[in-house]
Amino acid sequence: MNSILLVEDDPILGEGLVLSLQLEGHNVDWAKSISSGHEKWSSKQFDLVLLDMGLPDGIGLDLCRLIRKKDQKLAIIFLTAKNDEQTIVESLNEGANDFIKKPFSHRELMARIRAALRISIATPKLLKFGELAINIDKREVTFQEDNIGLNRRQFDLLAYFMKRQGEIITRDQLIEHLGQENEIYDRTIDSHLSQLRKIFRTHKINSIQISPVYGVGYRLEIV
Repeated sequence: MNSILLVEDDPILGEGLVLSLQLEGHNVDWAKSISSGHEKWSSKQFDLVLLDMGLPDGIGLDLCRLIRKKDQKLAIIFLTAKNDEQTIVESLNEGANDFIKKPFSHRELMARIRAALRISIATPKLLKFGELAINIDKREVTFQEDNIGLNRRQFDLLAYFMKRQGEIITRDQLIEHLGQENEIYDRTIDSHLSQLRKIFRTHKINSIQISPVYGVGYRLEIV
């Protein structure tokens, strides 16, 4: 049984979707705005989000961005009356797994939900880079099977690099990723990176480093 968050402001469509999903055996929480959807998502674990594009207090992409800052694995499917290329590309670029054009059939909706859930469940919980490994769910870090103790910020920062290993990550991206609860400044990023490098040296992690890319950002790489 999967837990689904439905964010849809149309009362008729919303009631129909809740009933259809429940008949398929899913648990459903229904929100009618971005603020309500964000509140429900923040207080409960969901397997999938069905997200309307047009909502009373903004567009579905706004909520999608908020979710993706903290959760890269949660399946998100957009419900939209638009099918233009720009809308589709923007939705996928912001982290949507799929989109369904209104009106849609019950069979199509359920097939797309099953497909999105299969991908979400298959997402690895263990990330590896060389001999460095991170268990996302347990928030554990190991190097050559030795445990590495990190605080919350350090773990989130390293996990972000691990998820995008080999990519150049800008300072703005790091600030946005870490600045979900408090204001984050350039000097804060420098401090966290310095602490991580010190931890690497302490545990003799010499084969992996977070390297600066002059004028652009940083990259996790094997040396």
